[in-house]
Amino acid sequence: MTPLFRDPATDNAVLRSEADNLTEVALGNSEDLLVDDFVVAIGNPFGLGQTVTSGIVSALGHSGINPEGYEDFIQTDASINPSNSRGALIKLDGKLVGINTGVDKTWGSSSSLRPVLR
Repeated sequence: MTPLFRDPATDNAVLRSEADNLTEVALGNSEDLLVDDFVVAIGNPFGLGQTVTSGIVSALGHSGINPEGYEDFIQTDASINPSNSRGALIKLDGKLVGINTGVDKTWGSSSSLRPVLR
């Protein structure tokens, strides 16, 4: 894997892979999300293998939770387990709308970065 772009503020990167037979994910537009949209969170918690959890978007535009300054989060009740962040948040139409970032243990909700994907 070759890093193409790194964003230290969000601890994310875009990587190039030389692997064969990969399928790219279609990009959605997170600005089109609505509260009550169904989403799935995909990840690999603790290196156990791929997992998928489902839920709804319960809030948009959350702020005041990131010390690095990024303040536009999607809140979902799809479980994002510890070490499961950086996975995809996907609408049921199969389009990527966010990157899973963490869990608010106070409220028990999960949050995802809200990239502007056009």
